[in-house]
Amino acid sequence: MKDRDEVTRRNFLKTAASFAAVAALPQVAGTSDSAQAASNDAVRYGFIGTGTQGCTLLRFLATIPEGRCLATCDIYPPNVQKGVEAIGAKPDTYDDYRRLLDRKDVDAVLIATPLYLHARMTMDALDAGKHVFIEKSMFFKEAEAEQIRQAVAVHPKQVLQVGLHRRSGVLFQIAIEMVRKGALGKILLVQSRVTTNSTWRRPVADAKFERLINWRMYREYSGGLMAEMGSHFIDIANWVYEAEPVSVIGTGGIDYWKDGRETQDNVQAIFDYPDGRRHTFNSMLFNGHHANGVVIMGDQGTLELKDDRGIYFREPVAKISTGAAKENWWAGATVSKAAMQKGIPIFPEREAKDSGFVDRELGYARRWLASMGIYQPEEPYDPYWGELVNFFASIREGKPVIAPLEVGTADAMAVINANRAIDTGQKVSWPKKVA
Repeated sequence: MKDRDEVTRRNFLKTAASFAAVAALPQVAGTSDSAQAASNDAVRYGFIGTGTQGCTLLRFLATIPEGRCLATCDIYPPNVQKGVEAIGAKPDTYDDYRRLLDRKDVDAVLIATPLYLHARMTMDALDAGKHVFIEKSMFFKEAEAEQIRQAVAVHPKQVLQVGLHRRSGVLFQIAIEMVRKGALGKILLVQSRVTTNSTWRRPVADAKFERLINWRMYREYSGGLMAEMGSHFIDIANWVYEAEPVSVIGTGGIDYWKDGRETQDNVQAIFDYPDGRRHTFNSMLFNGHHANGVVIMGDQGTLELKDDRGIYFREPVAKISTGAAKENWWAGATVSKAAMQKGIPIFPEREAKDSGFVDRELGYARRWLASMGIYQPEEPYDPYWGELVNFFASIREGKPVIAPLEVGTADAMAVINANRAIDTGQKVSWPKKVA
């Protein structure tokens, strides 16, 4: 412990080279030659579902030379045009995804359709010999878990990646690194939230397209807030704990937007994990004060995380349950109450510079983080971009899939069980695994 905590100029300089190791992703090609080389060996892909989320991904895909879009597909004509504009190329377009899958020149497909279509399209794409990127949640119904698992087993050489993009974000990778290296001590609680003051409704020019455009509001197609918002944060808790939940209780309702929707406008869930650990999730559509965020709480520290900002708070040493005796938790600094309350930015270069004693203490703190190999000056890329680069790297170079089948299955099952708990008002438990 002494060796790890001790920060000297020599240790600081020695570990500085490891800062970027947390973000071990390929960077954007820096020269025209490297970009051309990547393009010549690019993954040829089709994109199914060019609505709002699909176009978000297409705009990032347009900047990645390791992939080349040959075709897009959507059943809603305005979305077809939006998809073509988002990718900025001239892909062939289809209104039947099976015609796209029939193409022999397409190596991979990316799927960003309504949730109820995910499993069927994933299995069809695998059967057609394609690598698959499927947006979260990976499936809609419990029985689909085993169906997808069997399809993957039949096609072991094909990549399957789930669109849980925070796993590709440097901020969350650093957070997990801090968890693994003990910066937070024993962790017993993860809190997460997604709140907005919004109807969640999309405009519909023709009433006959209501269920097509606003599919998230209808139970035939959607898992509601728990699937569309909660799945990301369930995955973060699973990642922190390296485990799946064992049970969940929940509540929610249609209590504000009385407009014919069938999915809740607010949900709250408490997931129990092994060894007394918990994750609480809250989402609502009538107040956006707290917006998005994750708080990871241990007996030695707390991490408060948003998508592009993280703050680390250290617990006072005297209160640490492990009985650590040091007054100073990094070498060479006396930790004031003010410094503890302010917290240490994960990306300090983005924070306004303070002056005086507190700022000097934060400087020591950054060196301490650096000595543990968990300091990073800023988020070098958008996590959406990162997950797509990961997908192509898995296909082209055999790199590990950042969010594989097991991760997607655990996430989707937690969504299903949480919605079941909300609907029934009963505690839902996972089946006990046989050792």
